[in-house]
Amino acid sequence: MARLGKCFVNVAAVVMTLVLVLPSPNYAATYYVGDQDGWTYNVDFDSWVAGKTFYVGDVLVFIYDNTQHNVFSVDANGYNTCSTNKYYGSYASGNDQITLTAAGNWYFICSYHCDYASQKVAITAYSS
Repeated sequence: MARLGKCFVNVAAVVMTLVLVLPSPNYAATYYVGDQDGWTYNVDFDSWVAGKTFYVGDVLVFIYDNTQHNVFSVDANGYNTCSTNKYYGSYASGNDQITLTAAGNWYFICSYHCDYASQKVAITAYSS
């Protein structure tokens, strides 16, 4: 019986060591772009991004009136010039969920309001 107790203690010690040594899983977060204001113009998206850290696997939710707005995933040039000449995805459902699938910079614009109302957001995603 003493042997069984010693075995249990050894197994418990191994499990505790693994829990402390192995990295904990990174759970994806969901972010509502613009929070309660949603994806619309006259929102300071730079302030919205400030203080947040985005990781691969996180989900951005764009909620908006799809008769007035859309979402284009663009490159840095498209973001800076409000151009959709080169884009990676276009969305127009009014409730779009976009998963950050790779580390790096992600850029999103509304093709209707980017240039004169600054409806655009830049996000950097980090690997976990």
